[in-house]
Amino acid sequence: MSQEQYDQIGNLLKVNSQKRSGKVRIESDVLEPQQSSQSYATFNLRKAGILSNDSRLVLPLYTDTANTRLTMYGGAYGIILNATLRDSSGVVIAQSNDVSYLSSIRNHWQSQEQRLKVGKYKNGTYNCWEYGGEHVGDITGKYKVADMTAVGNGDYDQKQRHRLGTTTSDRVEYVISFRELFPELFPTSLPLFCLEGNVQLFLEFAEQGPTGQVAIDSTGTDANIGNVLIDLANLKFISDHVFLEDDAMRQIHDMTKTSTGLVVPYGDYNEITFTHTAPAQPAANAKTDVTYNNSIGMSGLRVKHLLIHNSEAKSDGTPTEGQKIGGKFCSFDSYAGVNGQKLNIQVNNENYYTQDLPTQEWYREAEDVYGVPMQEPYPVYTTIQSVGDATKGDATAYTILPRGLLATDSVYDTSQIYLTGSACVAGVNFCNPLNRVNNGSNGIMVSNAPVQLSYTHSFTNTLNTNILQRVFVCVERVLSIKDGQIRNNYS
Repeated sequence: MSQEQYDQIGNLLKVNSQKRSGKVRIESDVLEPQQSSQSYATFNLRKAGILSNDSRLVLPLYTDTANTRLTMYGGAYGIILNATLRDSSGVVIAQSNDVSYLSSIRNHWQSQEQRLKVGKYKNGTYNCWEYGGEHVGDITGKYKVADMTAVGNGDYDQKQRHRLGTTTSDRVEYVISFRELFPELFPTSLPLFCLEGNVQLFLEFAEQGPTGQVAIDSTGTDANIGNVLIDLANLKFISDHVFLEDDAMRQIHDMTKTSTGLVVPYGDYNEITFTHTAPAQPAANAKTDVTYNNSIGMSGLRVKHLLIHNSEAKSDGTPTEGQKIGGKFCSFDSYAGVNGQKLNIQVNNENYYTQDLPTQEWYREAEDVYGVPMQEPYPVYTTIQSVGDATKGDATAYTILPRGLLATDSVYDTSQIYLTGSACVAGVNFCNPLNRVNNGSNGIMVSNAPVQLSYTHSFTNTLNTNILQRVFVCVERVLSIKDGQIRNNYS
């Protein structure tokens, strides 16, 4: 079959664009889980049509404690630990580990308007920002969390309509789309009608309670954090099956009978985690720089991009001040400000950057991953310009000063100022900037030498905790459907 015919089949499988043509039929199945508990759920998808990424999980939540709130950065994403899509023979098509972190990270690229008007209601996140009113205490001209309600003593809480109920009768139903569970699986979709067996979606749910940090307490009391529960009787997955015209469906099916089968390139995330131990606490107005060198593997794989999330990890497992608002999904910057963090990556025995990339360059570099900038205010991304610097005449170095651009008013009895630098996610793009699509050949092919990550952090007297580092590596995979069976390059 010619390359032109292959491209034609590939375009047919991009069902989002096909929907706009008006020449398709869509059938929606409302699926109850085959098995479910507060720990996991499985759904079997009907082998019909082409699976749409508009398919979605309906996640009904309630809590056992009135003061329990979903986290600002995690929302309902925080409930899902891992998501796996596999066929009836056990072949893993795609798998997202720590998908709550991954979804939270990608949510930083959504516009503020989208998060405020859609995200709050759809996925429960509320990392939305607005300027404080003029001549209103210390919030004049500063950023503060948007759309909150005053509860007295300068403290803010979620508005009633955003809170979880305490019984199944007043549950809140959130919707998490398939594209959020497996963000790089599409736009080329999965022709379920060509498969011999069913496809199963397997979800693992997160640990609850104070150490799970799926939720937070509105009074800022760690011990009072309750459990966020799933109303299992109303847990659903709605799978959308797209049917093209008969001739198009026949072309797709015929491709599975060829010698190579129907080849579908796509992306999948691998996660690697590291715990970086903090040094002895530096003296006041001093810092200690530590460099951590780690291998992230990926030998023999083609890498598209990677995302790096660093979070504070207290030895007792309790939330930090910022995590009392944003949850465990808060990343963080160094309080050393400029050059407080640096990174470099060695691919195929060569440094990707000619010199270590400092924090002040991360925001621009992260923009290159998706072709659009992150949609977070600068003081939420980094501590630069918010912390003292003894070289500029500040009496105190490496602490947040009143000039910081986040308000000090409290949310959940915790100052918003501790959210400074809480969205400091690093991103590195290895694709041609003009060609980020899943075409099976637009990343970097890693040789036998594993990818090495060099990360430097400046620890200060006021911020000196261990670091839990998560690295999400987007790798290119190729799936082949031949005679009803799925094969891919690794599973």
